[in-house]
Amino acid sequence: MRVFFSILFCLVGMCSWAQRGKVYTDLASALKNKRSVYILNLSEQQIRELPKEVRKFKKLESINLSQNWLTAYPKQLRRNKHLKEINLNFNELKAVDIPRRNLKSLEKISIVKNRIAVFPSALLQSKKIKTINLSDNNIKELPENIGQLKSLEVVIFYKNNISNIPSSFYDLSNLREFDFYYNQLTKIDTNIAKLNKLERIYLSYNSISTLPESMCRLTKLKFLYLQKNKIEQLPYCFSSIQTLERIDIQANKFKYFPTEVLNLPNLEEIDISTNNISLLPDELLKLPKLNLLMLRNNKLLFEGTNKNKNLSIIQQLIDKKVIVKYLMLD
Repeated sequence: MRVFFSILFCLVGMCSWAQRGKVYTDLASALKNKRSVYILNLSEQQIRELPKEVRKFKKLESINLSQNWLTAYPKQLRRNKHLKEINLNFNELKAVDIPRRNLKSLEKISIVKNRIAVFPSALLQSKKIKTINLSDNNIKELPENIGQLKSLEVVIFYKNNISNIPSSFYDLSNLREFDFYYNQLTKIDTNIAKLNKLERIYLSYNSISTLPESMCRLTKLKFLYLQKNKIEQLPYCFSSIQTLERIDIQANKFKYFPTEVLNLPNLEEIDISTNNISLLPDELLKLPKLNLLMLRNNKLLFEGTNKNKNLSIIQQLIDKKVIVKYLMLD
């Protein structure tokens, strides 16, 4: 009998998890099972105002309202206190006034490609938020107290107009990834070393000219993207970042191949295209995990004393099964 009840308990549990993972894509079917609706996807349904029936989904944890015609945060969600994930991508929102009840459980919010000009201040009250994605808006500055979001792990501000990162940003001690692609940044503060859990940094398409030496203390960093900046050299201590797997420094101002990357045992990909490099170092052949080297649009094959040496190194890399892209047509 005990075995029977154990099996029954497991079956009930499996049904519960199955319901929790089910995605409802229309209100009609969701309303028939309103006590079991955890995930609701109402994307691409030309919604201008969210139907009030959504209040009936007391267990709702995730809602996708992307690609609709919303112009304001849906007030109809105010009673849904268990929301963990909200997707408002590709709407017409100019501001986001999130009620406190929705912030209690919120872990992830995405408001990509709207018309937001100011960081939603209500988010600063969220104690569980882990991911914020505000890409492709018109945000010009971040709040000075953004550092109070201690649970934050991922922040994405891709394609905004941010020119300065406030000092408290570097107090986000659980941050694993930040993305400031296509902004107006000119520098990175030395306090970046405080973000010692960082694994991914995206800073391409800014106007950064130097990197702080303190970046060398990011001992968990795996991916570093710095394309299209004004950087001439890496910090001398850069080889301390032994975990680094990918580095993209294309379209900067390097005149010499950065030897600082030649002692990184886990480095798999290097993109140094579109710089002014004319000589490849022999040490490239000693990188044990290198599998992709992007060299296009440099001065490696110009007539001169370095051409034959560069070609020799490239051929040896190819023989080692490294993919090398050095011609414009590659």
